[in-house]
Amino acid sequence: MVTIKEIAREANVSPTTVSLILNNKSKERKISAQTEQRVLEIAKRMGYLPNLQAVSLKKATGQFSYRILIFWVADSRAQTMLRFFRGLEATIESESLPYEVLLQSYKAGSLQLAMRNELVLSCHGIIVCNATETDLEFLDSNCFPRPLILYNRYSKKYPSVVMDDRSIGTIPAEVFASHGKKKPAIITTQPIFNGMNIRQNLFAYTCLSRNMEEPLVYYCADSFPIDGYETTLRLLKEHPEADCILYMREDFALGALRAFAEKGIVFPGNIEFISIGDSGVKISESCYPSLSIVYLPLEKLAAECIRLMNHQLHSFDNEVTASVVPVTYISRESCPDKLYITQKKD
Repeated sequence: MVTIKEIAREANVSPTTVSLILNNKSKERKISAQTEQRVLEIAKRMGYLPNLQAVSLKKATGQFSYRILIFWVADSRAQTMLRFFRGLEATIESESLPYEVLLQSYKAGSLQLAMRNELVLSCHGIIVCNATETDLEFLDSNCFPRPLILYNRYSKKYPSVVMDDRSIGTIPAEVFASHGKKKPAIITTQPIFNGMNIRQNLFAYTCLSRNMEEPLVYYCADSFPIDGYETTLRLLKEHPEADCILYMREDFALGALRAFAEKGIVFPGNIEFISIGDSGVKISESCYPSLSIVYLPLEKLAAECIRLMNHQLHSFDNEVTASVVPVTYISRESCPDKLYITQKKD
């Protein structure tokens, strides 16, 4: 295991200086910001984890467990969070990992306010979820004395576990094209991370490459079903010729069901739609019409996050990797294929 003395030699400072920096006393002892940054970067590169035993939680068996801190945005993604935590808990239990998981909420774009130094130093590892571009800039401009993993975000500095954003964008366009659709639309929010841009760009690119028109893009103000309802009504009024829609959130597609009902649109019919399936499968399966979805395996992402954290804690491996988890397309009534229709009749 890397020691303070080894970091001191690498940084060409005294062990006392390294100790003060790692214990967040740089300003108190008037250590320059340049020296602090250099020492933290070296400590991170060398895989140093200070005071792990001090923040360990002793169990009844006498063993110590690692405390993993999850930063999650406090917004409408409650169902997503539940699926993520179920995946964490199932993996910890099935693989007998000595972990305690704690949740810390934060406001989107204000991660720096939540990641207090004393909080960071109280855990062994950190998983940051749902970071905005502003939050990623904060992370990239800082070094942390604990392993940090990003959930569903790309980074050149930190290892991450991401969904297959390319397939999320490509699959719906391929399905619509195979059904002879020509006039696509997207209902989404303003992109808050690069993966959203990848999905939207790949959908548009695939539509054009399959001789469809360039997709219309309609933005919702918030991530709630009512916004999907209102935005769908606006789309249908302004562009009644649209024959296929990709909803970038399942909430939007659920809200759109009321809009279709009010307009007397039946399924299957001339218009089709697919949703990104970020909620539970049962929700999209039980509504009418049932939603065709690109299913996001959030539990698998959570499992990969905890396994990657386990690797980081025990190997001191500083390699920055992005583990990509594949997605699955499920055809239902909102965009049925021939096999689905046959199965329904049978």
